Amino acid sequence: MSKDNVKDLITQMKAAVKSAQNTQASQTSPRPSAAPAARTPAAAPAGASSAAEGADSPAVLALINELMTGVETRFGIKPGSLVERKLVRILKDMPIAILRDWISSMNSCSSEHSEWQSLVENLTVHETYFCRDPDLMGMLADEILPGLIASRESHQQLQVWSAASSTGEEVYDLAYTCMRGLHKAGKARQYDGNKLAPDRGWSLYVLGTDISNQALRTAREAVYGDLGMGSFRNLPDTWKGMFEEVTIPPANAMAGVNYFKIREWVRQCTRFERFNLMNSRPPVQRMDLVFCRNVLIYFEDAVKRAVQIMLARSMSQGGVLVMGASVQMLAPEYFESRLGKGGPWYIRNGVPV
Repeated sequence: MSKDNVKDLITQMKAAVKSAQNTQASQTSPRPSAAPAARTPAAAPAGASSAAEGADSPAVLALINELMTGVETRFGIKPGSLVERKLVRILKDMPIAILRDWISSMNSCSSEHSEWQSLVENLTVHETYFCRDPDLMGMLADEILPGLIASRESHQQLQVWSAASSTGEEVYDLAYTCMRGLHKAGKARQYDGNKLAPDRGWSLYVLGTDISNQALRTAREAVYGDLGMGSFRNLPDTWKGMFEEVTIPPANAMAGVNYFKIREWVRQCTRFERFNLMNSRPPVQRMDLVFCRNVLIYFEDAVKRAVQIMLARSMSQGGVLVMGASVQMLAPEYFESRLGKGGPWYIRNGVPV
C-alpha cells in the first residue's frame, strides 16, 4: 500500500471517529431486514471505557481483526500489518463499546454498501501505468496473439477481459496490442494515418473490471496526466500513436501538467464494469484472452484457486489466461501451461467447470 493510500484511510477513519464522538445518543430502533445502512455509532455515556485505555489490548486487536476479516471475506483482499497498526492508533480514542457497535453494524451490511465501498477504495492500490511489463506485452504480441487470432478465424472475433483493471491503462494496452496484432495478421485495416479498425466481419471487444468505482471513473474518462512516476513512465515511442493531447484540461488538472486522452479508435472497442472477483459467476463468457495480473498476490491460496476457477468458467476452449509471474496456478485441471519470454501463460482446455 502506498503512503497516499494509507493517508486517505487515516483521514477517512478519523472522520468516522470524530462523527461518532460528536453524535448524541439516540433511541434504539429496529433494523430493516434488507442490507441495512451502517449507522454512525452514538456517543458513549460518560465514564465509558475507550480503546485508548489499551490500544494494544486483546479486545481492541480482536475488533480490528474482525474489521479486516470483513474486508477479506467480502473482497478477497488481505490487508497488511501496516494498515492494522494504523487503524489501532486511529481508533484508540473511540470508546470500545462504540467501536464494537460500529464494527458490528458494518458486518450487518453487504459488500455493496457505501461504507464498505469507501473503506475498500482506500485499501486498494491503483499503482499501474502503460506498458507496465514490456517483456510480457512483447510475448503477447509475438507468441500469444498470432496463434490465438488464427484459431478464431471461424467466428472472427477476439474477446478480451482485464480483471482488476484499475484505472484502465492495462485495458488500453490490450486493446492497442490486439488491434496491432489483428493488423499484422491481415485482419485489420489502417486508415486516416495511423488509425486501425478490424476488417469487415471481424470484431475486437476488451472489457475492464474493477472493484473500485473511483478507478473505473478514471478508466472511462481515459484522460491521463504526464507527470513524474505517472501513467507514462515506461511508454515506448511506438505506443504514442494511441494518444491525443487534451486541449481543455480536466476539472482536477494540476498546473504545469500535460494531459493526454486515448484516441477514439482505441476506446470504441472497450468497456468498463464494476465486478468483485469474489463472485463465482463471471461477468462475461467465452473470453479468448484473460489478464488477471495485479490482484491475486493479495489473496490467500483458497481464494486464488476460487478466482482461477471463476476465470476458467469465463473462457472459451483454447483461450489464454495471463497472470502475474509470481502467481501459482492452483486450478491446473482446467489449463495447459506454457512458458514464454515474458513469463508463464495458460491455455484453457476442454474440461468443464
